[in-house]
Amino acid sequence: MPEIKELETPVAAAGEAPASPAPKKPRKKRKLGKWIFLGLVAALIVFLAYNGMKAAGAKPLVTYDQAVTQDIDATLSVSGTITPSGTRSYFVPGSVRVEKVNFKQGDRVKKGDVIATFDLTDLQRSLKKAELTLENAQLQYDDTMEDLDNSTQELYDINKEIRRLEARETTYKLAYDYFDRYPTNDPEIDAIIAAHDHGEGSGEMYDAWQAIVDELAGKVANRAALRGADLSDNNQKVLENNLELQKLEYEEVAKLVNESKGGIVADFDGIITQMNLVEGATVSTGTDAVEVASTESILLRFSVGKYDVDRVQLGQTAEVTFGTKELTGTVTRLDGAATTETNNNTTSTVLKGDLTIEDPDQLLKLGMDANAKILTAQAFGAVSVPVETVKVDRDGDYIWTVTPCTEEKAAQAGLWELHKKYVKTGIFDDVNIQILEGLEAGEFVCATLPANPAEGAQVQVMAIGAAAEAAAQAAPSQPETEG
Repeated sequence: MPEIKELETPVAAAGEAPASPAPKKPRKKRKLGKWIFLGLVAALIVFLAYNGMKAAGAKPLVTYDQAVTQDIDATLSVSGTITPSGTRSYFVPGSVRVEKVNFKQGDRVKKGDVIATFDLTDLQRSLKKAELTLENAQLQYDDTMEDLDNSTQELYDINKEIRRLEARETTYKLAYDYFDRYPTNDPEIDAIIAAHDHGEGSGEMYDAWQAIVDELAGKVANRAALRGADLSDNNQKVLENNLELQKLEYEEVAKLVNESKGGIVADFDGIITQMNLVEGATVSTGTDAVEVASTESILLRFSVGKYDVDRVQLGQTAEVTFGTKELTGTVTRLDGAATTETNNNTTSTVLKGDLTIEDPDQLLKLGMDANAKILTAQAFGAVSVPVETVKVDRDGDYIWTVTPCTEEKAAQAGLWELHKKYVKTGIFDDVNIQILEGLEAGEFVCATLPANPAEGAQVQVMAIGAAAEAAAQAAPSQPETEG
């Protein structure tokens, strides 16, 4: 049979201190977990004690806590999807060839970054062609009108008069504009102002100016009538339409050139969520080229049910948890109407809203989920009790309290009495609830109760929670004994 060796336990040498265990890593406080654990322990003790007392015919045992004064932060836990505050789609203004693509889908861009550029050779050629066509149309129109106006002495004379009136009208307009700044050091303008400055303001000059405008309009109408005698209205309209058409075509091509000249430039900091451009490829007018989601402001899109919708308001702050990171957010939007959602064949009506998150280090990832606790209310120095001590019936919220018995025999036995108190409650957090009316700080409230509790019933008690801590602090310390 093989020899079995016992495991040896290391022993410190004489005069040598035993090795200390490795220090534990610090951990966050878990207040809620602590009270749950203590509650379970207390429940077990009560269960065992109750069974023992029941067998012996003793009074039932209840555990009690204490109403305390403390600050309460009421929060609402929500979850949602990280979304951008806005997106923009960039379209190709004209049919061009993609010259350079500087970013790919998923890349971050800064405001002013050139995302892509285009080869404008074909557009520049089209612009030059449109410019020449417009010039030809203008020359054709001018030549035709000039020939027509020189065809008779009457037309020649009236055109000469129109040119004189147009110059005169321009000068009078300037004189009217500069009337209050006379003299202007322009002899012609100053002469007009002086001729009409009779201490009655600029009204007389305005009338003279309008008389010139009216006379000019009459001359233009006369010229049109004389032209119509030698050139039909239709022929004139054809020339005018052709000239206008060429102007529109030129302006359209010039606009395309200007819009394409700098390429596609980011209007804000963001992430490219869609890229449809390939270097060297020709794209047509109106192509959805690039989509950029803004990262200048990141949102958590959340929803709340009908029982919590009245707790959420614009401007409330929130603690947002993304993985191991904690960030700060603010409620900046609540939809004006509810939305119907279906999840696992269950339909519910919710109200959606947005939390704007402060993310200076760009930790958040668009499209992923995050959790948040919205601070819905705060109470400072509030009388509070554990949430589970508050009960409700058709008359309202109530609490069972315990007080020491005053009857001598019961007092000597250490018994306490049960009392039912109706209270008005306020805000609450995960552990405590605010008591607005009906209870004072320091009173003892029942955490566990016997079956069918009755007003004035005598019970045995055991302190837990804040009551146990207060009792431990109040207990006199035991004197040390000499060894």
